[in-house]
Amino acid sequence: MRIRRSILLRTLLLTSAAVVVLIGSAAVPTAYAQQPILEDQLLNSLTGKWVLSGTIRKTSTTHDVDIQWVLNHQWVQIHEVSRERRAGDPSKPQYEAIVMIGWDANKQQYVVYWTDVYGGGFSLRGYAEKMAASIPMVFKADDGNFYTTFTYDDKTKSWRWDMDNEKDGKRTEFARMTMTR
Repeated sequence: MRIRRSILLRTLLLTSAAVVVLIGSAAVPTAYAQQPILEDQLLNSLTGKWVLSGTIRKTSTTHDVDIQWVLNHQWVQIHEVSRERRAGDPSKPQYEAIVMIGWDANKQQYVVYWTDVYGGGFSLRGYAEKMAASIPMVFKADDGNFYTTFTYDDKTKSWRWDMDNEKDGKRTEFARMTMTR
C-alpha cells in the first residue's frame, strides 16, 4: 500500500511539474515571433499585372510583370517574364525573375531578394530605405554595387525602373524601363 501511494505521489508530482513547464514555456515569446501583417501603401501600388518596357544594356525589351502579396502579407512577390524568347529554345523566355520585397523591422528598411534564370551565383540580397515614392535598392557585391530604383508616378499610376552597375565608384546605366498597366 505504501509503495503504491509513493508511486502515485511521484506520478502526480512529475505530471504537475510537466504541466508547469509547458505552461511557462508557452508564455515566453520566441525570437522568431511573426511580424504583424505588412501594411505599406507604396508596395500596395506595385501589386497587379503590368507591362514593363524600355532598354536593358541599350537593347529594347518588353516584360510581363505580375506582382502580389504573398506569405501572410509579409512580402510582395514580383514575377517578371520577358516576351523575348531564347534563341535555342523558343518555348522559354529569355529572362525570368522572382523578386521578393519585405520589411526588415530590425533595420527599419526594405529587404529585397532578386533571383532569376542566371541561378544562385547571380542572386542578390539588397536593402532599400523607406521613401515616399521610390524604393532605392542597393545590392552590395565584391566587384561593385548594383542599384535598382523603382519610382512611382502617382499622376500616371506608372513605375520607372532605373538600374545601374557600379565599378570603381562610377555608376553606369544598365536598364531604363517603365512599368504601366
